[in-house]
Amino acid sequence: MKPDDHEKSGIKSNGPEPKVSFVTVCFQTPHLIRLLLKGIEAANFKFPFEFILVNNDPNDQETNIMVQEKYPWVTLITAPKNLGFGAGNNLGLRRIRGSYAMLTNPDLVFFPGEMEKLVEFLDTHPDVGLTGPALHNPDGTRQYSCYRFPSPIYPIYRRTFLGKTPWGKRANSHHLIKDQVSKNQPIEVDALMASAILLRKKVLEDIGFFDQKFFMYMEEFDFCRRAWKFNWRVVYYPYSKLVHYHNRDSRITWPWQLFTHKLARAHIRSAVYYFWKYRGTKNPHNNIRQVLE
Repeated sequence: MKPDDHEKSGIKSNGPEPKVSFVTVCFQTPHLIRLLLKGIEAANFKFPFEFILVNNDPNDQETNIMVQEKYPWVTLITAPKNLGFGAGNNLGLRRIRGSYAMLTNPDLVFFPGEMEKLVEFLDTHPDVGLTGPALHNPDGTRQYSCYRFPSPIYPIYRRTFLGKTPWGKRANSHHLIKDQVSKNQPIEVDALMASAILLRKKVLEDIGFFDQKFFMYMEEFDFCRRAWKFNWRVVYYPYSKLVHYHNRDSRITWPWQLFTHKLARAHIRSAVYYFWKYRGTKNPHNNIRQVLE
């Protein structure tokens, strides 16, 4: 199998290589970037790393100046326009020098020792291509950050009041693998939330980068689906924990907001493209199971 043409690109790898390349895409969030970079410094990682920041707003001089003056160890890339999540990450992923890449949302909080657990898991499980930590809200409650592949009704249940109905709740619980996640054990899953994914550089060499036709939302399902097609396992690893200031911006209250809410429309467009792209094909993985240590 070969990556789609729009997903192919060489990966630059010059000079001494760090172990992990963190890649973050931001858009008008200088306050979050400041907190993230302070947290990265405070976490005092026990492995060599690099940090690549892609600023999706070319007019955001506040973020650029802050990074250049206070965090010179960050590689800063300014996009020519808002490229969206996938294309923005691709700018950073094409520059990685590490053997692992860590997709890192701006609203993550790292704690000492937690990333080391995630890295060690990939080190000791060579058939795992992608892994993600347990994500928690600032108040300590759990976020559900791993998934089964979605059904066509998923975006409606996930983003509208229909998710509050009994059948909507059952569908969402099934999609979010709540019965397995509650056991707090590593599990093989269909897909991971793209807010925090540690993946092998070899996965990118096999499957390519994010499909840039997804501007925002659904790109992690497409990416993980392609990884599974190349027999890379995808594993949720809750022994590593991060805090995520998650904000479901595309959630809507009334049906007509499907057409008037900008982010809701983006989610629906991405969902339509995803299901059209994979029409008539079977899911490459459908066995949610515990990972034996």
